[in-house]
Amino acid sequence: MLAPIHRQAPLAALLAIALNGGTAAEAVAQMPTGAFQGAWIEQGEVCASAFALKGGAIVFRRPASVFAPAFIVAGRRLSTPLASCRIVSVSPKGERQILNLSCTTSISVGAAHAIVAPAEGGMLTRYFSADGGSGTNYQRCGLDALKPP
Repeated sequence: MLAPIHRQAPLAALLAIALNGGTAAEAVAQMPTGAFQGAWIEQGEVCASAFALKGGAIVFRRPASVFAPAFIVAGRRLSTPLASCRIVSVSPKGERQILNLSCTTSISVGAAHAIVAPAEGGMLTRYFSADGGSGTNYQRCGLDALKPP
């Protein structure tokens, strides 16, 4: 986890799924129509550069780029090319949500957190701080973006 934070695998980036307070189970249950479930990639990146279709589901392209600014949220799990994380709890801070995660990589297990909020146009913004500051926008990748022409 020594890569620059803005490119660090969405582990600390996108662990970023704006959920609504309480426990992870409550947060997932409260998510409006699964608004944050799915595959996400940094705005301006091409979905097919990080994701592929496998059995009708979106998965990371193999071999996965460890620095791909992308992540997948499925239920209470958030996955990046490097890590698989369990959303332990979610704490609201204004419009932003602080996600506390328990993440596993090929060499370690540890805690991480991400600060996120919904953004215009169905995007998700990851912030570096719970109070002010700038953030990075992520766009959702749909099945259509990955189908061959």
